[in-house]
Amino acid sequence: MLKRGFRRGRRSVRRHFSDGSVSIFLIVILAAVFMFVAVFIDYARIAAMKVQTERLARAAVRSVMSAYDPVLQQRYGLFAYGETDGNMIMGNVLNDSLNPGDRGDAFQLMAMRVDSSGLELERPLGSYEVFNRMIGEDMKYKAPIDFTLELVQKFKPMSQAMKEASNTVDVLGKLQKLYDRREDALNEMLEKQRKAAESALPLPKLIMDPPGAYIYDASLSGFVYMASDAAAQYADYMSKVEEDARRPEDEDKLYTSLIQDYEFGVSVLSSQISARLDKASSTHDELLTKAEQLWTEAQSLNEEMKRVIQEAEDRNTNVGYDTVTNDQTLGNSGSSGEDAALIRSIREKTDQLLRSDELLNGLRQEIHGQKRKYAAVQSGVSSVASSAGRSENKGQVMQTSRQLDSYLQEYAVSGSANILDRQWAQLDESRAADKERKAAEKLAKQKLNEAANVLSALNGLEGQNELMDEFRKLQQYYDESLQFNREPDEARSRRELGSNPYDAGKSAMNGMDGIFGSMGSILEGAGEELFQNEYAVHYYQHFDIGKLSEVIQNPSAGSRLADELRVANQEVEYILYGFHNPIGNISSAYAEIFATRLAIRTMEGLVVNSKLGNPLVVLAAAILYGIEKSIEDMLQLVQKGSIPLSKYVPVQLTYRDHLRLFLLLHSNNERKMSRMLALIRFNTGINPADRSTYASGEVTMAMRLWFLPGITNVLGTAIGDSGEVQGNRYVFSRRADFSY
Repeated sequence: MLKRGFRRGRRSVRRHFSDGSVSIFLIVILAAVFMFVAVFIDYARIAAMKVQTERLARAAVRSVMSAYDPVLQQRYGLFAYGETDGNMIMGNVLNDSLNPGDRGDAFQLMAMRVDSSGLELERPLGSYEVFNRMIGEDMKYKAPIDFTLELVQKFKPMSQAMKEASNTVDVLGKLQKLYDRREDALNEMLEKQRKAAESALPLPKLIMDPPGAYIYDASLSGFVYMASDAAAQYADYMSKVEEDARRPEDEDKLYTSLIQDYEFGVSVLSSQISARLDKASSTHDELLTKAEQLWTEAQSLNEEMKRVIQEAEDRNTNVGYDTVTNDQTLGNSGSSGEDAALIRSIREKTDQLLRSDELLNGLRQEIHGQKRKYAAVQSGVSSVASSAGRSENKGQVMQTSRQLDSYLQEYAVSGSANILDRQWAQLDESRAADKERKAAEKLAKQKLNEAANVLSALNGLEGQNELMDEFRKLQQYYDESLQFNREPDEARSRRELGSNPYDAGKSAMNGMDGIFGSMGSILEGAGEELFQNEYAVHYYQHFDIGKLSEVIQNPSAGSRLADELRVANQEVEYILYGFHNPIGNISSAYAEIFATRLAIRTMEGLVVNSKLGNPLVVLAAAILYGIEKSIEDMLQLVQKGSIPLSKYVPVQLTYRDHLRLFLLLHSNNERKMSRMLALIRFNTGINPADRSTYASGEVTMAMRLWFLPGITNVLGTAIGDSGEVQGNRYVFSRRADFSY
């Protein structure tokens, strides 16, 4: 029984311990599950905290950057941070966002607190990269559309006519200079030949003057002036020498004095002939050598003219004109090909400006012929000099005299026998139009000087001392902008009209090449330069060109313009040219507008004068027409504010439109940006280099952990969490960036 009780007790104990093990096991399992769930509760809170922290960081930085400067935005369309303390704004936004409000019983799942916050402001507006990006954002849509519709579309109808005009002015301008140099070389060549022949003019007076068919015998007279005198007296000289020789030695010689005078005269004459001949020959050889060099120069210039004509159609500048013509976005060109074809036909006549190889070779052969003829004369005169008074040389004297006279008649003395006169006449046959051309050139130069007088009057205003302080201050800001961007300054030269009509016409066409080239580039894809240029004319003030009306009509009235030349009245011109004085930018704009008008009006002049025949006459008349019409255009522009683009394209072009074109020609983008930034600082007192456009804020938030921070820290490290457990807090940082 005792055994049975013992067994029952043992089974009871076994059941008791078995039930306890299950309980412990269940407790362990429950604890593990609770720990697991607790950790994930904190992780859920941490995940929510991270999202909220990121949102708060972004909201805080956005709130900071909402405090942009209203002056820059309203006046220039630019966004830059103002003068408010950014850290204060950021702190207020964070604190207000975490404030639970007035409810004290509110349950806060995360109960976050701001541990720290920081703000960095970067990328100043005065940086080229930032300023250029903001301009692009503002102008990327309207700039290409406005420029294309308001300018390119106006110029498209005349693109082919201007291309042909530019090509024609280019080739004819080159040919005109080569032509004049070639003709001057030929004229100088003939002049050298004539002067070479004239070096022999003193010789006939020592040989026989005038030439004759016979030399009559003459008695000794004591005077021997020419070789013909020596030859005429030679027989009497020999007779008297023999007669005196036959006299006895003790008898006086009757003809000693006459004989001595003759011999002395012959000796002096021989020396004179030799000296004159040496001098003439030296001069003759030198001048004919120069004449041959001039022929070589003329022939080389003629070949250069051929090359210019051959290369006339291969100009790279044609691409811009063709791009504008062929662009389909602007609709039909609306231009007539007749004007372009008419101008092109002028170039097709340029061959008539060349000298034929036959003519040039004939001129060279004549130089050699002159050398040969003179060599024969030189030989004859030398023989006469050596034999004068020593032998019977009448025949040689007469032959040399005839050779000398023939040579002088052919090369030195004007008349029907003069070969050089005939050559000159042959050259002048093709110069019939030169007189008309020279007259047009002279008048064109006078008219160009009239236009230059207006610029002279404007330039006389440069010393307005009361305005120079403004420009010196502006220059200081400009220089500081360059230094801030580590950009060197550049030398600038003021645009002048010059005094040579051909150079002015060529320069004007080069400008038009640049304008159409830039237009072509825009049509192929607008770039940063267009955005900057259009930004300049949209946000900055340009000069009122009407203020120049009185100066154009009366250059002495320029002193009344002083108050109109302030910086505020010529901002676009300053951006364009960059002169730090009251008148430099205005006068440069005036000169460049005149050059543009000259290019367009010269194109018209080529059409109007195309029937004049000689291409160089057409060019001279076209440039004269262009200068006269350009002067009229400038007067109309200052009086009415706009002018027709061309008589063939009667759309209106304003002063502002011209400035938009010129901004394309002056591709100094960095310096233009520095000028715009300097003007912003000058007008607002705000230094763009001190105003930021980019904010980077960092927010660090802290949250109290509910469960087992140690385990959370270990698990967080294992999974690479970026937060940090500090005691019973979880700390997390997030950075947010914002840019205008």
